[in-house]
Amino acid sequence: MRSAQQGRILQSGLAGIKFAARTVLLSGLLALIGQAKAADLSLIVTGNVVGSVMDAAGTPQMGATVQLLNRYERVLAKAITASDGRFVFAGLPLDTYAVRVSQPSFLPAFRDRITVKPGEDSYLQIHMATLFSNIQVTYKIPAGTMTNDWKWALRTSTATRPVTRFLPELKAKQPHEPAEPRAQIFSDTHAMVRLNGGDAGMLDTGTAFSDLGSIFALSTNVLGKNQLQIAGSLGQSSDFTPSVRGLAAVYQRNAENPFMNAPEVTLTISQFSRFGIPLSGPGQVPGLRIMSLNLYQVSDPLDNLHVEYGVTGQSVSYLQESARISPFARATLSLNPDSQIMAAFSDGGRPDELTNHSPSLTSDQEFSPTSDLSNALNALGRLPQMSSRNDRLVLQRTQSSELGYSRRIGARTYAISGFHEQVWDGQLNLSGNVSLLNPGSLLFDGVSKTSAYNIGGYTRMGLAASVTQRITDHMDVGLAFGRMGGFSTADPSHMLDGGLPSLEMGLHDVAGAKFRASIPVSGTRFTAGYGWIDSGAFVPVHVFVTQNNIVSPGLNFGFQQPIPSLFGFPGHLEITADLQNLLAQGYIPLGGGADQMLVVQSPRAIRGGLNFIF
Repeated sequence: MRSAQQGRILQSGLAGIKFAARTVLLSGLLALIGQAKAADLSLIVTGNVVGSVMDAAGTPQMGATVQLLNRYERVLAKAITASDGRFVFAGLPLDTYAVRVSQPSFLPAFRDRITVKPGEDSYLQIHMATLFSNIQVTYKIPAGTMTNDWKWALRTSTATRPVTRFLPELKAKQPHEPAEPRAQIFSDTHAMVRLNGGDAGMLDTGTAFSDLGSIFALSTNVLGKNQLQIAGSLGQSSDFTPSVRGLAAVYQRNAENPFMNAPEVTLTISQFSRFGIPLSGPGQVPGLRIMSLNLYQVSDPLDNLHVEYGVTGQSVSYLQESARISPFARATLSLNPDSQIMAAFSDGGRPDELTNHSPSLTSDQEFSPTSDLSNALNALGRLPQMSSRNDRLVLQRTQSSELGYSRRIGARTYAISGFHEQVWDGQLNLSGNVSLLNPGSLLFDGVSKTSAYNIGGYTRMGLAASVTQRITDHMDVGLAFGRMGGFSTADPSHMLDGGLPSLEMGLHDVAGAKFRASIPVSGTRFTAGYGWIDSGAFVPVHVFVTQNNIVSPGLNFGFQQPIPSLFGFPGHLEITADLQNLLAQGYIPLGGGADQMLVVQSPRAIRGGLNFIF
């Protein structure tokens, strides 16, 4: 009996020891987990972007506007430099950013691929100039002791300012007290006036510019939150016909709440007083009127998912009315700061808004001092793809799906994209003897050296890969190669009853190279590109929206040269030149003898301009 009781006592003692051991072990594990969590929470996961703005002589610039953009070129924050030219964006998540700086009488400065590192300051030295503005980036760990100037900059930064409630005044304002500061009605205002001339062409180039003309553009911020861009054009050809008038306006509201972002709205109106061939009456030439309304919206449902979507409505009037609605969307999934997957869809016209807002690791804005006016200028120059069917103007409809992947390794960026598209009322540019073709399927704009022929519908696909190498901060080179659907004919001399040889769809090789550079001393910006396509093949140009790759046939050049202001006038002058397909390559002969026609993939054109930017 006693032994049984002793056994039970011994068992209960062992159970108590086991329970105590388990309690101690569990307490130790909880302590370790708590320490691990505390250690994780103590990790530094933010960084700062600080800098100073000065002129070429080293004088600090007060009142300069500094915009912070994310990798999708979306404005995240804006700062105004203090009296010492300094600014700060504090507490930024680890990522790559871009900075755009503007100051009246100076060229804007742009710098991308600014990496925010944990616990470090990305310090920017920004030098504004009338010929060439540049930004130098250095990274350093903040010192233990901070100067009073930087402490004041951090305290006054909107990124680190605490959120407080608005309370009504407790006492009436005395007459001698100064008035509260109000937001300026117009701020950060820039403008440009351009005189341009050169080869005219509308249907074959897809642009709405004439032989001679003038363009103005204005960008301003209304009441600090409403970005407004306005551009207009007035042009005439060498024989003073056709007269071209255009007006474009772009509105965007910078909402403080990221979940209440308003869409970017673009309205464009163009009128061509004379278009096409004269009517039966003497001197009667029909006019062309185009109106388009575009809505572009962005959303970030996840930290690594960026969605862009919108719709474009177009109305075209030429003898009859024609209208269409074109939706578009693009989703970007960031796998890490250096790689991403993109998918896009569009139905109707070209997704120009996706092209204008394409994220670029080698941004063209670095090579364009008028980037803050680019949206309105691009909208002003767009012309929809048009042709004729049964003597009635129709708009080309393209339904496109695209998927792409890009990865950046150091200064090199690799990208690959594939697309599938279906086209209705496709446009084919022809020159030469087109008298044998059905006149009901031909459209002539009265300016171009080609006519647009309606080849009906077709389906094609393509794949392209590219690599871009940034040599320096002011120079990069890119190569591209792919296979895309295009047209060819087995016997170009054999004409069908309709006057056009039988065109067969097939895959054809395409390749391209592009070089861009800027010279810091003179401010010269230069671009050169060459595109090659299979001999005897016509490959419609596909504008990729998942990578920065456009294979344009022939040899192409672009040139920009700033000129210092004279006699102390604000602003500066700029000479521009655009040379397309200088060697007149890519022309495909159809037919033979007097009945020969040429398929024009990219017309040769030379245009120049003089810009006054202030």
